[in-house]
Amino acid sequence: MMRRAVVVAALCGGLGGTGCVSVSHVQTADTLGAGKFQIAIEPGVGGAAVIGESGAAGVYYPHIDLAARFGVTERLDLGVRFGSSLAELQSKFLLTTPDDPNLAISLAPSVMGVFVGNDDAAVGSYVNLAVPLLVGFKTAGGSELVLGPRVSATRIAAGSSTENAAVNLLSVGASVGYALRVTEGFRLMPEVGISVPIVGEFNTTDSSSELGAGFEGGFVQFKLGFLFGRGRSIRRDVRDYNTADSSDVDI
Repeated sequence: MMRRAVVVAALCGGLGGTGCVSVSHVQTADTLGAGKFQIAIEPGVGGAAVIGESGAAGVYYPHIDLAARFGVTERLDLGVRFGSSLAELQSKFLLTTPDDPNLAISLAPSVMGVFVGNDDAAVGSYVNLAVPLLVGFKTAGGSELVLGPRVSATRIAAGSSTENAAVNLLSVGASVGYALRVTEGFRLMPEVGISVPIVGEFNTTDSSSELGAGFEGGFVQFKLGFLFGRGRSIRRDVRDYNTADSSDVDI
């Protein structure tokens, strides 16, 4: 019973925010480069499901975000994202060398959330901290295949002057996307992401905390990112120069 309660609370928190649970990143593992800007439009669809003894129940909903990112240094990007993901602060720290022509590995921690209240002193909050590791495999033409294993911690709370309740979840997930370089200043990036809660705590003012694991449910999301802005210049491997055709179009 506790497992179902925690999962349902998480789903309600997400759907109440018009799909605020975001399990995708829609960005390359490589950073933009110092002084570079990027604007992104990220339409898509999300889904949440709970699997029980009597069958599975799920719901799907539209999901759209707008994002802006800036290259602070060659190894650091900072950004914001608004929309179905509520308000999200993003960062990305490049762990590999910026001039590596083949591979980019980054940590991209982000935090999103919302706080609401009314005249009756009832309040609610949703906070999600995600720490993905983005691994990008670069092509000769500037496209990038991105894999994103991630860990996230979520807290959903609601209460009034007389009672309070909160759900804390630890989830794991992953994403896979392909940032196709269409032109120097535009990339098209389809991406699929999933997230599954593995440990949860549920507590209220009139009951002790309950800890559960092995939830039968999770989230899935598909997005198609339109990324505008000139990123890092293409750095091809020396071997590519020897075989490249100037008329080649990279995919």
